[in-house]
Amino acid sequence: MLFPLLLCVMITVYGQEKDGWQTDLRQQIMVLETAAPAQWPPRIDTLMALANAHPEEWLLQYYAGWAATQLSFKSDKTAAEALCKKAEPFVKKALEMQPGNTETLTLMGYWLSARINAAPSRGASLGGESRSYAEKAIAADSTNPRAWLIKALNIYYTPAIFGGGKKRAKSTVDIVAEKFAAFKPDNALAPRWGQQIFDALLASYR
Repeated sequence: MLFPLLLCVMITVYGQEKDGWQTDLRQQIMVLETAAPAQWPPRIDTLMALANAHPEEWLLQYYAGWAATQLSFKSDKTAAEALCKKAEPFVKKALEMQPGNTETLTLMGYWLSARINAAPSRGASLGGESRSYAEKAIAADSTNPRAWLIKALNIYYTPAIFGGGKKRAKSTVDIVAEKFAAFKPDNALAPRWGQQIFDALLASYR
């Protein structure tokens, strides 16, 4: 009877170890959804530590890169630049691991936009690249509201003389609204960010 009991214990422990990062990630996501920007840095460090501890898990790379990218938009230019650099290896690794995934493609477009936000002079060189990743993300899954959101933001913040601007972005903004209204995450760990960013964008049209 001893062997079956030991086997049961081993299976239970293995299952806990295997699922441990998922539980940790879920907890971090839940906190970040309501945390103020000042509370994000330690959470970002935790996500990056998780990603480094589990380099084979693309979703951890994704969230580590996303969190730093997200906070960069809420920071001053100096801090934003540092956060973009901090996010870079994780964003790129997530994309390398999942090159055809709509979410990793979207994140790359978002990160490139963050680099422009940190240093607007990069707009001429990185704006088109960011929009290209958004288009690839839409092609990978046209129901992804975040992919459409990055496209809309790219058009919105591109000067009108270069084919962008608020009016040009409106038709894409309308599509984003439809996509978010229909969106349902596949599971508790699936990316679901972007609604608040879109709400702020939409408010500029009222």
